[in-house]
Amino acid sequence: MTSLDVKLFYVAFFIYFGGFLAFTAYVPFRKESIRRIATALMAFGLVPQTIAIIIRWATSEHVPLSNMYEYMSLMSWMAVVILLVLIWRYGRPLLGSFIAPLVFMLMVTASLLPKDVSQSLLPALQSYWITIHVTLAALGSGAFVVACAVSFLYLIRTYQFENNPTKHGASLGWWLGSFLLFPVILHGLFQIIGFNPFSSFSFNLAGGTLTGWGPFMISLGMGFPLGALLLVLVYNYYLKKGDDSHFGSNLFAVTVFSVLLAALLAGLGNTGELFKLTPRSPLRILEFFGVVLVLTWPCFFICYALFQGLNHSYFSKMELDLDLLDEINYKAIALGYPLYTVGALFAGAIWAEQAWGSFWSWDPKEVGSLIIWLFYSGFLHARHNRQWKGSKAAILAVFGFLMVLLSFFGNYFFGGQHAYT
Repeated sequence: MTSLDVKLFYVAFFIYFGGFLAFTAYVPFRKESIRRIATALMAFGLVPQTIAIIIRWATSEHVPLSNMYEYMSLMSWMAVVILLVLIWRYGRPLLGSFIAPLVFMLMVTASLLPKDVSQSLLPALQSYWITIHVTLAALGSGAFVVACAVSFLYLIRTYQFENNPTKHGASLGWWLGSFLLFPVILHGLFQIIGFNPFSSFSFNLAGGTLTGWGPFMISLGMGFPLGALLLVLVYNYYLKKGDDSHFGSNLFAVTVFSVLLAALLAGLGNTGELFKLTPRSPLRILEFFGVVLVLTWPCFFICYALFQGLNHSYFSKMELDLDLLDEINYKAIALGYPLYTVGALFAGAIWAEQAWGSFWSWDPKEVGSLIIWLFYSGFLHARHNRQWKGSKAAILAVFGFLMVLLSFFGNYFFGGQHAYT
């Protein structure tokens, strides 16, 4: 039987979905009534979500942050709060057109996670430091969500698609070659040298099991980050050329959006057992990356065509100052950075010492939090000392959020002391 807090979560889920649709409709129509409905829906969605958090807290008799569903729910809650503050502070409801979709994706992800209430916590969790540690880390991550959303909008708005599809043909060809085809070429090289790692990866299709694709998925998974690195190098090349720099920014945004969509679809497939990763294998994350990359290919072409088709009728009507988007990106990270620093690092270290007798144990989640903190520290340093603004800052913000997601879902792949969830 579904508990009351989970029912309220789904109420908020559908209200946020309505807000997402309303913000989408507001851009082309610009009706004041639609703006009010969109903003009101996001605000009303906070009510059942907040009540759900309170009820879950009372039911479990401890702060509801002991599993990944609860963490993701609080992260989305923080993103909605910041969205409403931004609309009130800047009077730009168009910001919701990109923040609301990310909030909805977070809610979809949370809906796929186990929602059982932990009545009795493990001894390591029985501390008030869990409230400080996880709450501040989740709130800081929620601010990073907003920074990522406005960065997407910035990168999309820096370039206007033109009717001439061949103008950037070379750029698109290099882009697709580096990111989409390179992993396949890498798999061919692995076959030539005889690299064939063990994998029990299988697809479950139409009631049957399809095996033998594990090594291919691992090769694609290895080529995924390497292809992403080449993608950045290609972008930097066109950035120096000048003419295609904005086109490169746009392609980067479309590609990352496609990867996030593909990862969400892969998560749905994993939940529905459409494929099975190799149990207790250090290579299972590469298998998952391989599935994501395969799904990224159709997602990219669909998203690219969609963004190109909507450019003149949708994005061109977003009268948003790029300097304002850049400022919001910086302020969101400036807000999330101290929250994440105190919560994920300092409070986490104190909690670890009380629970496990050591401030630092090189746990995968600890290492991930440290890398994220160093990354955003570098972002703020580059912002202040090297004046990294505009597209560079937007790209860094997007990369930072991808690292937050990878660290968050690392429990499924890397284990460690944080794998209790």
